[in-house]
Amino acid sequence: MQRKLITLMLLGALLLRPVAYAADIEGRWLLSVQDKKRTLVGLLEIEKAGEGWIAYLEGGPASVATDGDNIVIVADSRDVRGFVFNRRMTGKIDGDSMSGMYAQEGAAAQTEAPGPWRAMREPVQATMAKAAKPADLSGIWTATQELDFRKYTMALTPAGEEWLESYLPFYDQPDVRCTSIGLPALTTYSFPFEIIASEDRLTMIYEYQSKVRRIWMDGRAAGEYMPPSRMGHSNGHWDGSTLVIETKLLEKTVRDFRGELISENARIEERYELSEDGNTLTLVVTVHDPENYSRPPVRRRKWIRDDTAEIFPYTCDPDSFYLPMYEDGEMDMYIERTDKRF
Repeated sequence: MQRKLITLMLLGALLLRPVAYAADIEGRWLLSVQDKKRTLVGLLEIEKAGEGWIAYLEGGPASVATDGDNIVIVADSRDVRGFVFNRRMTGKIDGDSMSGMYAQEGAAAQTEAPGPWRAMREPVQATMAKAAKPADLSGIWTATQELDFRKYTMALTPAGEEWLESYLPFYDQPDVRCTSIGLPALTTYSFPFEIIASEDRLTMIYEYQSKVRRIWMDGRAAGEYMPPSRMGHSNGHWDGSTLVIETKLLEKTVRDFRGELISENARIEERYELSEDGNTLTLVVTVHDPENYSRPPVRRRKWIRDDTAEIFPYTCDPDSFYLPMYEDGEMDMYIERTDKRF
């Protein structure tokens, strides 16, 4: 009788084991991959869908497959030269952590050596605001090589998909013709920027396109006649020592290198955190725009303080964009695409 009972208990444990793992991976995970040059970090959200899973990395769809405690995660990305590729992460699930090795799949100009990856379950945090403890963010900040995942596809609504189907980045992207790229793209470029702190505002001066932002820390609303713009109207506050910026009053534009639409009703949230030694600044920027995204897209950036750096003048000659089109007889086509440009 005792042997039969032990056998039934062991059989029950084996039958329940995959179910336990299936329940364990649902939730929010902080995912990181490491190649020889840098660490990439992103938010991985996993949800149960029937017998399988649906997943989102930084707000964009990713595939997840499990077999017992084995897991495979595949997510697309784009390198700095525009090549789209996948990262395939294979590994093991171990309670509140997952780890293994990853490799690139597909053509990429910026190759990554296979390396380790790891995901840790994001702890549940209290939602109440922390007492303000303003940090000194003033100075010049230069970008590090530790970029985000540069997730390529996002979770778009039907309206967002319809817009993107006919978008041609080479012709329609704002900065190819020296027009402001606006937010949030400006915050993720690798050019240096400077923060100047005043009593009622933070002023951000970007080298790229020589743009200037004012982050109002006194809660003021936009003026009655202030029009929408690519930079919008930004209000900031301190959540503990984290600078939180909310930007509204935006002009219609595109989110990033792929050309996904951002509506005039979008809200952009930026969260800046300073390291304990005061020399590293980390940004997480999220776009809230339910008209075009079924899930908010996320980008990240990291800088180091470098007060020896300089903000150089930025020049851009639109003739270098228009002249080849004129010579190739493409100007009529370009004019017909006016609805894709703002």
